[in-house]
Amino acid sequence: MRVLAPTLLLALAACITPNVLDESARSVAPPPAVFAWQPARPEDLRGLFESISIEGESAAALWKIYYHFGEDGTYSGAALIQGGAQPEFQTLSGTWKLDEGRLNLGNDQVVQAFAAPGALKLDAEGTSMIFRGVPLP
Repeated sequence: MRVLAPTLLLALAACITPNVLDESARSVAPPPAVFAWQPARPEDLRGLFESISIEGESAAALWKIYYHFGEDGTYSGAALIQGGAQPEFQTLSGTWKLDEGRLNLGNDQVVQAFAAPGALKLDAEGTSMIFRGVPLP
């Protein structure tokens, strides 16, 4: 009987009709969103943004970033950083200026800023961060 059991399982497996999915239904995950990036304008930066993607040299340490850019040229930000035993939020604030897609956050912090509907992309040396706009109450 023990010799018969594996043979029986193989025979049953051979009787199962394979189901073939149409090629369009084979995708495991949808492709990532494609943004139509343009150099950011001041009106693109106003409001609250939260990171949805951090890639590059700083990605291992930067877990999440929030920025709020005010209409008056001020900003406040918080980054969840992994650098010690426990992750911690580090905050910063100051004034911002935007000139031809270059966002100056003060203290020699200048990044390339790009905008798409509902999104913001900041490129610093070796790191690229994508943010989504967060509606405020």
